[in-house]
Amino acid sequence: HGRTETIRSCTPESHEMCAIFESASASQAEKDEALRKAVKNHGNLTKNALMGKGWDRIMFAMKAEAKRSGMKLPAIYEDVSYARLSEIILSTSTLTSPNIDGGGFGPVGEKCYGIGYTTGRLRGALNSSLEGLDGFGTSVMSYKRNTQGFVDCIEASIKDIMKVIEKK
Repeated sequence: HGRTETIRSCTPESHEMCAIFESASASQAEKDEALRKAVKNHGNLTKNALMGKGWDRIMFAMKAEAKRSGMKLPAIYEDVSYARLSEIILSTSTLTSPNIDGGGFGPVGEKCYGIGYTTGRLRGALNSSLEGLDGFGTSVMSYKRNTQGFVDCIEASIKDIMKVIEKK
């Protein structure tokens, strides 16, 4: 059992958090408040997705069914806004099951980064010295994009967030 609905995490709250974290004049308190707002909103988006209150999967299914049935696609599917919303840049999946020794999550388009991640007790699939430690692990795949640069940005972002969390 799992969630298949898309969680669109680029929200005004996450955008504001990023802007505050990038601001040299932002205080730790401002960063903490922005992080909490973004996390709270993301939690609400996740809950709604788990409850089937999204729109991505139903729109995808209706388009697929219309094509399969030979129907003319409704105009929304030809709209430039729909095409832009359908271009996935980050595709992520949690790999936290104790039944999985490793794994990954591939990109779903040529501009996409596929990100598999885990939190909590690490299994040490790629580095046995990490087995049993609590932490965060990720694997990133792309179609010959700057994957290492992206991984470096993830690491820097986690460090920035940890500075805010550890100051509390």
